[in-house]
Amino acid sequence: MIRLIRSPATVVLFLTWLLYAAYYLNRLNYSPVIPLIKVDLDISNAGAGVLLAFFFLSYTIFQLPAGYLGDRFGPRKTLAVGAVVSIVGNLIFSQVTGFALLAFGQLINGMGQAMGWSSAIKMVVNWFPKERRATAIGFFITCVTFGSSAGIRMSGLIGDHLGWRASFMIPPLLMLCTLVVFWCVARDNPIDKGQPGFEDEAVLEQRLPGDSWSRIRLVLTNRTLWVVALVYFCFVYVQFGCLVWIPTFLAEGYAMSVNRASVLASLVLLPGIIASPGCGFLSDHYFQGRRKPLIIIGMAVLAGACFLLGFDLNIKVVVVALAVVGLMIMVPDVLLATFPADILSRKLTATGMGFLATFTSASGIVTTPLSGKIVDMFHSYGALFFSFAVVALAGTVVALFISENTVEP
Repeated sequence: MIRLIRSPATVVLFLTWLLYAAYYLNRLNYSPVIPLIKVDLDISNAGAGVLLAFFFLSYTIFQLPAGYLGDRFGPRKTLAVGAVVSIVGNLIFSQVTGFALLAFGQLINGMGQAMGWSSAIKMVVNWFPKERRATAIGFFITCVTFGSSAGIRMSGLIGDHLGWRASFMIPPLLMLCTLVVFWCVARDNPIDKGQPGFEDEAVLEQRLPGDSWSRIRLVLTNRTLWVVALVYFCFVYVQFGCLVWIPTFLAEGYAMSVNRASVLASLVLLPGIIASPGCGFLSDHYFQGRRKPLIIIGMAVLAGACFLLGFDLNIKVVVVALAVVGLMIMVPDVLLATFPADILSRKLTATGMGFLATFTSASGIVTTPLSGKIVDMFHSYGALFFSFAVVALAGTVVALFISENTVEP
């Protein structure tokens, strides 16, 4: 057990986990302080959503280029550059006052954040054999739950005591400290650490074309990847919609303080820490590497939980339903993230993940302002959760068409 914990692969997994959790500290520091920003800047829910949409605009545009850079120059460099850019974007947001400059800060942050996900997944895939891939990714994705929970809690606490601008100054400092350790210790793959590489995808890798454009075209024309991308769009629409609006839903719908709402919102996300490695392990060992069945189950349960939240419920029932949401907004994420490596090999993991992330971030552009508009229009968070249920159900139906029997485009 001690040898496993100290193995180079485990160390790299942990440092990548730590750095990407810091990414989330600098991404989800916005949602808990929306009520404070609304008062200070005198903007509506829709206006607050538009500000976040600027983040997703650049986040979407840079996904595929960032994935290509991760494959071309290595995930370590791409992750580091992305972290620095995200730090700059947060600091800009913390210092400016005008709406246009705030939007500019969000654009810069989105650009940096776009460079994280695909390269982080590639980093994990590079260090673990295919038969342990979903399990490793499952453990890694717990950083999303931890980072989301910690980011929401930290931002709410800081915002209540020091003002909302401080919520965009302290997380960048933590990210910088994490980045220094990551850069000094982590390397792109086992060979860079003097370890043997993996031969479990040699046949698949031999089929890959040699030039960059042909490899990108291979990604863009893969039918299975397109279906997965549509499911991912629906999933992240609900996932990010929940992460952004749950704190405000609790604060305004149940008359909680920003601090208390952030505490409760962070706690209901914690079940995802169990869900992520658990579903990855089940997929690898009990479903013989199949991802589709658990994706369908996760999306269907997520739809049911969101539908339940559409009703006027006692706070205790709401907490239970939110805990189910916290569980299910992690399960499909782990499994959908394995597909680029499963069908394209390690060499195109970041590019394939960048393609998928283009769809997920595009859903973020839609969900943030549209969700705010729904709340403003119906004066109800019930309507918002009903809309999440419909989108999750649509993703469940699309997931039925995922093919796991072929690897050719």
